Amino acid sequence: MMGSLFKWEMKQTLSSKSFWIIGASLVALPALMLMLTIHFSIGMSGYTAYIEGLNNFNAFLIFLIGVFAGIHVTGAFEGRKIQSAVMAGNSRFSILMAKFTSFISAVAIYGLVSIAVCSVISFGMTSVNDIEGSIARAIIGRAAVYIVVEIAYAATCFLASMFIKHLGGAIGLNLGLLLTMNLAAQVLLSFDWAEKFVRLFPVGQTMFVLADMSNSNIVTALSSSAVALAAVAALSYARFCRRELK
Repeated sequence: MMGSLFKWEMKQTLSSKSFWIIGASLVALPALMLMLTIHFSIGMSGYTAYIEGLNNFNAFLIFLIGVFAGIHVTGAFEGRKIQSAVMAGNSRFSILMAKFTSFISAVAIYGLVSIAVCSVISFGMTSVNDIEGSIARAIIGRAAVYIVVEIAYAATCFLASMFIKHLGGAIGLNLGLLLTMNLAAQVLLSFDWAEKFVRLFPVGQTMFVLADMSNSNIVTALSSSAVALAAVAALSYARFCRRELK
């Protein structure tokens, strides 16, 4: 049953204009910013440009993924799609997990395409001679871990959208949450004692993974992301169970 709901959710997601508009923005804007940075920088290396591309994706995700989450979750309630699924006899758990996994899948697609495009630009416009260590670890491994961390970071918007009844309010709350979390992490990192705590959250790992691909940090990044995703799923389900459907 949940598998059928997931396929239906993905079909709805991939056929929506918002998915493609936001996706195009999350690919084009980081790529454009990266090209301008490379063009106006003297002697920028390919590896430095690659890291810049990852950072650009995170910057635009902060401003855009909240819109997608609002449409994906709050918009589904406003459009009575979730109510219809419940009335059709589907369990709330199956509906929530199908909705959550389709959201995760969409963010993963955004990350994969955007990072792939930025990687081509980075090494196409510069060089690949400055990579230290294994290319698989420095480039492919870092991209994989970074996407997982970004998914966990973006999942905050999924949870927030479960609590808001109106689309505009959900989008505004999501943007405020991601900005506040990012700024708070940057402020805390100015204190030496706070570093070990910031590492334990996906928002902090969006910064640490750019510089630290040690085994210990990879484990921390993936573990903190898994915990965050599990917490979002559990809290979202608890909210869904208590929510009155009208």
